[in-house]
Parts: sequence; C-alpha cells; structure tokens
Amino acid sequence: MTAIFDLEFDRMREEIRRRGARRILVQLPEGLKSKAPKIASIIEETGATVVISADPCYGACDLAINEAKSLSADLIIHYGHSELAVKSSDIPILYFEAKANVSIENAVKDAMKYLESLDNIGLTTTVQHVHKLSEAEDILRKAGKKVYVGHEPGLKYPGQVLGCDYRNAKIISNAVDAFLFIGGGIFHAVGVFLATMKPTIAADPFESKARRIDDYAKRVIAVRWADISEASRARRWGVIVGLKSGQMNIESALRIKGELEEAGREAILLALREITPDALMEFPSIEAYVNTACPRISFYEPKKFSKPVLTPREMRVALGKISWEDYLELGLL
Repeated sequence: MTAIFDLEFDRMREEIRRRGARRILVQLPEGLKSKAPKIASIIEETGATVVISADPCYGACDLAINEAKSLSADLIIHYGHSELAVKSSDIPILYFEAKANVSIENAVKDAMKYLESLDNIGLTTTVQHVHKLSEAEDILRKAGKKVYVGHEPGLKYPGQVLGCDYRNAKIISNAVDAFLFIGGGIFHAVGVFLATMKPTIAADPFESKARRIDDYAKRVIAVRWADISEASRARRWGVIVGLKSGQMNIESALRIKGELEEAGREAILLALREITPDALMEFPSIEAYVNTACPRISFYEPKKFSKPVLTPREMRVALGKISWEDYLELGLL
C-alpha cells in the first residue's frame, strides 16, 4: 500500500550518513507527528541519536535552531515545508517536503461545477501537491479554461502558496476570474481569497471534493472590521515581537511603536514565541495588540483572542492612516 506522504526515507539515510550526523533534531507539522516513531527508527539505523521536537511547527519560518543548539544537535531534519530565504543557521537543515501521493483528478473535476461560467482560472497549491499542478492545468484546459500560474522570487515552486505568502496568487489576480486551490482543508484557500478578493474554490484531493470558501472568508473579513473598529478606541497597545526564527522583526515592531506613540497612544513591546490567548490574557490593561509575527495569527476564525490582534496594516486603518476600502483593495495578506 502506497503511503499518503512521501517521507523520503532512502534520501534521509543517505544524507545522514554522508554528513556524519550524530545527534539529530526532527521537526514535524501536526499532521505528520504520528509518523515520529517510524522516522526515529529509520534515523537510529544510521547510528545517530534522534530527538523529536514535540512543539508545534507551523512552517519553515519556525525552525528549531535554538532548540537544536541547546540539545547539541548537529543536524535539523524539517518535514512538511520547503526552504525559505530566512536567516542562516549554524546547524545544517535538511528539508523533506512530504509530497502527497494522492490523485487530484476527482477533486479538480468536482470543482468544475463552480467554474462553468468562468474563463480565466488561477491555480495555487501547497508544496505537498506542486508536482500535480500540471495535471490540474491539463484538466482545466481540456474544459476550455485559460489557466494562470504565478511564480514570484522567494517562493520555490510556481503556484505555491504559504500560510503567510500569497504573492504567486496576487501577481496573476488581475488576469483571472477565480482561483482554484488544490490541497487539504480550507486554510490556504481562505488565504488566497483574503489576499486577492477573488472567488476561490478549494479542491481537496484527500476528500475528492471541492467547495467554495467565499462565504467563510467574508465572515473572517467581518471579524477583521469589528476588531479594527474596537482597536480604534484603544489607548494602550501591545506590539508583539515573534521569537520564531523566520518571524522575528524587531525593527518593524520599533517603527510601529513609534507610529502608535506619534498618534497619542501608549505602546509596549511584548516578545513571545507562542502567541496564544492565555499569554495575552496576562496583560489585562492592554486594550489592543499589533502582531509583527505571522500575519495569520491575527486571522483566527472563530474569534480566538479576547482583544483585537491586528496586523500592521490594520493598525494603520484603526489610526485613520489608510481607509478600510484601500485595505481591502491591497488585500488582507
């Protein structure tokens, strides 16, 4: 029986032996943590010691570099994401993208019922399905559609989107009538809609079904408007500095603190690795937050935080520096 994800065990063994790694820290996204015992056993065959990171892992922006140093690891194995242009690491990092071994055909064909009246379709996907994108293009073209796939520098594959990066969708947005996202769930498909404000269909290969996500995404937008409106009345703000390796932006946080103070608000910097409701509840006098880490943290739906947690652009809407209409036109992501 073919595994759902290609975990590349042969390449992993070869790389570990070639590098002579003796202690290895493995990072896995939540959907692959069940594979940890098997991965550990494969690594131990090489004679290396393996430590599995049990912390959440949200992307290649979330490399466990400091953790690896504290464990005296000489190699990080990172599963489920492609490499990003982030700060270099003293410890070498091996990326295993975990490509999905599932057919996309039925899901894409199911999406056609939503695309019948549309001519120009933009294609997006995650790293798990980029190797199937040409197949999706063929299906759409045979149905008479004109297909667009964007490729911006900094993203490894054409059509690839990340939870925080939708440039491959944005650069073709003006040319398309709608987007078709191929992948599990709706998280990334909602991101495509929020970044482009174009109708978006999510084709899920694991369920062989497709769905429109516009109504769900519009509910997210309504929550954003409510949070911005509430934050516009806040006098005391917290500016969140993310401590994950690919999310830390202290210079941006300092600029935002200055903008808030120029607008007559109080502002303090808060550094967090995990930005959670429980962590922010420890600061009851703070009325609103600006998040300079991953922008998707601000977009949880249903509403996750008890106080507004805005992106920098949303903060500027709250301060009256840009209009809500301009914000929507620019895209929320």
